[in-house]
Amino acid sequence: MPQLEQINTFASQIFWLVVTFIPLYLFLWRVVLPRLSATLENRQQRIDNDIVRAEELSREAQKVMEAYEADLAEARAKAHEQLHKAAEETQAEAERRNTEMTDRLSADAMAARGRINAARDAAISNISEMVNDISRQAVERLVGESPSPDLLQAAVQASVGERG
Repeated sequence: MPQLEQINTFASQIFWLVVTFIPLYLFLWRVVLPRLSATLENRQQRIDNDIVRAEELSREAQKVMEAYEADLAEARAKAHEQLHKAAEETQAEAERRNTEMTDRLSADAMAARGRINAARDAAISNISEMVNDISRQAVERLVGESPSPDLLQAAVQASVGERG
């Protein structure tokens, strides 16, 4: 059997296995494993540092966000206050203009009443003169004499007073 013929070479194979395995084991144990372990430790330390730094940044971001929200609330309050103040100023300005316009219109109305009264008085005076003149002419035609101006004016005023 061929499997049993290899028993002679079995010892030499074991010898060479031990000869190659021991230096390989020593090389891995003394060179590769320390480097690999140092790399893994460095990586773990970097990850831990990054996690700590991320937590610090998260806290800072939270503080910044709270400050931002406080500033935003303050800005909103100021804007609301300014809008309220502007609305009050606008209302006061509108009231001032309204009062000013009312006063001006009232003064214009008083001036117009004065002009109307003056025109009415002028018209009444003119009409009184015309009525006096017409009455004098009518009395002159009817009676043939010219009446006295005082008597004629008194009669006209009495007639106008009865109708008014």
